[in-house]
Amino acid sequence: MTTLTLNTHKAIKALTESGITEEQAEKIVEVVADLQNSGAATKEDVRLAVESIKSDIGTVKNDIEWIKKLLLAMGVAVVIAALKYIFIG
Repeated sequence: MTTLTLNTHKAIKALTESGITEEQAEKIVEVVADLQNSGAATKEDVRLAVESIKSDIGTVKNDIEWIKKLLLAMGVAVVIAALKYIFIG
């Protein structure tokens, strides 16, 4: 993941110039820096997640196809058993 950098000195200076006290400006910049470094996803992170999800969806589709075939086979077996029971006894 790419690390984003924040020029804290410049940010504090800009906030104090706009009328905020230096203590408040420092706290605001601290909170923003913490949020910024808490794990923002990059485009590459999102692209990798999408590829992983697409792969997982493909696997699930394949599993569903096998389940459908298995259920069909079981259904045919049940029908054959029922017919045998009805006509042969």
